[in-house]
Amino acid sequence: MKRPKPHPVLSVLRLSFTGLLLLHVFISAWLVATVDAAYTEGRPAPTEIHSIVAVDKDQTAIDVKMEKATSFVLYSLQRDRQVETNASDDNAEDDSQAATPSDRDWLGLGRWFVTTSFLLLLVAEFAVWKGFKWARAWRVGAFSLALLAIFILFPTTYVADLGGQSTAQNSPGFDLENSAFAHSEANSDVHLRWIGLELEASFSGYDLGLVQPENRTNVSNAVPLNGTPDAKSFIAFESTFAIKYGKNLDALFAVPLLWIVFPAAKPVSSNPEEE
Repeated sequence: MKRPKPHPVLSVLRLSFTGLLLLHVFISAWLVATVDAAYTEGRPAPTEIHSIVAVDKDQTAIDVKMEKATSFVLYSLQRDRQVETNASDDNAEDDSQAATPSDRDWLGLGRWFVTTSFLLLLVAEFAVWKGFKWARAWRVGAFSLALLAIFILFPTTYVADLGGQSTAQNSPGFDLENSAFAHSEANSDVHLRWIGLELEASFSGYDLGLVQPENRTNVSNAVPLNGTPDAKSFIAFESTFAIKYGKNLDALFAVPLLWIVFPAAKPVSSNPEEE
């Protein structure tokens, strides 16, 4: 198929379609994060928690669903909240210091990066239409910056906006586990995927809220023996946290095709040797 000859109308079409593609991506979800978690051992098992987070140019929408929740509700009613309160008070100063770095609006900064890069791409496309010198090189640079902003910088700012907490702390249900466990273990592993990344995390320990007050010191000092009432305070929790790009982001890769389908005229040069 023969490539069309440059024409002013084609430049208008190229700029218009570029603007529409960028608008299509801009108003869609940029990131989709999902969490699939379950209590695998202990009194709250087999409760499952599923959540989805969609992040776009304006807001972060969250939907959480809990399945087989009866055991979790009974577990919440049975445990002693006082031990959690005391432990949280002991670590209040450390928690406040750890929360200080998360005051920065990283996600807002990421949105600004994406918005600015899209505007620069439109300006560069306009410069190509007007035939400015080096406009094509600027357009390639602006397009590269747009890809970098939405595929690299924005996911990075989203992760930074989580506050630097561990994967276990970002798991649903961690509010009941905060500072109330003895002999706890937390593990996490990161896997890169074609359209994002995936974090697998697990948490386990002996919930002091399920232990009689007179036995909590013993449980804190030594792992309870199997078969004893204190051993029934063991809780295990597993979760998978996945971050994927929005399904409409691949429309950005159609922008270079517009450069081929609707070619731009070469910039007019005042130097004959440049012709």
